[in-house]
Amino acid sequence: MVPVIRARTHDVVIVGGGLFGLVLAEQIATRCAASVVVIEREHHLGGLCWSKRDAHTGVEYNPYGTHVVATSDPRVWGWITSRVRMVVYEHTVHAAVAGQLVPLPLGLEAIEAAYGRKLSPDQARATVEADAAPYRDGPVDSVRDLALAQVGTRLYETFVRGYVSAQWGTDPAQLSPEVFADRFGISFTPSRGYHPGARWQGLPCGSYSALIDPLADHSRIEVHLGRDYLRPPRPRYQRLMVVTTPIDAHFGHQLGPLQRRSLHVDWRLVDAEQAQRAPVVTYPDGTSPHYRSHAPALLPWNHGQEKTGSVLVGFESAGPGPHQIDFVLRSPPNTELAAKYGQLATARSDVLLAGRGTTFYDDMSTTIGHALALADRLVPDLT
Repeated sequence: MVPVIRARTHDVVIVGGGLFGLVLAEQIATRCAASVVVIEREHHLGGLCWSKRDAHTGVEYNPYGTHVVATSDPRVWGWITSRVRMVVYEHTVHAAVAGQLVPLPLGLEAIEAAYGRKLSPDQARATVEADAAPYRDGPVDSVRDLALAQVGTRLYETFVRGYVSAQWGTDPAQLSPEVFADRFGISFTPSRGYHPGARWQGLPCGSYSALIDPLADHSRIEVHLGRDYLRPPRPRYQRLMVVTTPIDAHFGHQLGPLQRRSLHVDWRLVDAEQAQRAPVVTYPDGTSPHYRSHAPALLPWNHGQEKTGSVLVGFESAGPGPHQIDFVLRSPPNTELAAKYGQLATARSDVLLAGRGTTFYDDMSTTIGHALALADRLVPDLT
């Protein structure tokens, strides 16, 4: 798809062709007569959940890292399954610790690996409680505070500190506790996968393109790829502009830039004998040059593919590089600055800032849910 720039003025401009922007565009176009233009800076739709097929191995993969839908929201799952057939898949991430692959999030296997002995669930609970007890009465202002209070020193040092430092490029003591709360959990029974509380989990059958591309295939939706909305010609609209890209960039960084962390995923062909045995592996000791790796051939949408001597593996590392992802650090100063930008955003009723540009990070199901809820709010006024 190539950029198309026309003189037509649409009812609604949506900046950002990621999942949030596309779901919102589809909802507006199908639920009322408003015309929509989606403006995307990259040359593909789908944002971080975009997938494509590797030319060498024939494997479908997410260039920005593995993405799996997991939700307990019946509306979100119903919306997805009404548009694409899903391959049921309960995702598990493993940590490479002491020569073994330990399933995450933290469960009985991780506790046994950290303490180096077999434990019953009751013994595991008592051991971790004793380790965490000294940290329960202090303030909880950071990842380090919350992690120590919940899992104690042994699990923190084995699974949390090195991984968080490598991913975010700063000491866990400098990050907001939500980073730990959102990405880690603990149980004292065997691990039940990366999304243990999700009622539904899966991958779109074949590729994410099967879900993403049809969202923009509507007579009242126009797509401009490879276009930065901040550069002339600026988009014209009659009713509303919804911006899903970074909130500080929208305002020209007039209050200062939000502090960000860059990650990248370097995809390489690895000899099959040397390849990892799990779809996603983390390296929490902090000594590896990459802190996570992805082997998409092991995902169910690639089952049945002809095996070759080489395996596609994505090595996720900190800093700039191929398939770069920029995350806003969840730190107290950033939260305060984002709130100030949020106040600026209220000054114009015809410009709405929404999506990941304002929330720092949302998983796929949360993103879809927020887009559907915003459509509920907007459609009556656009009808």
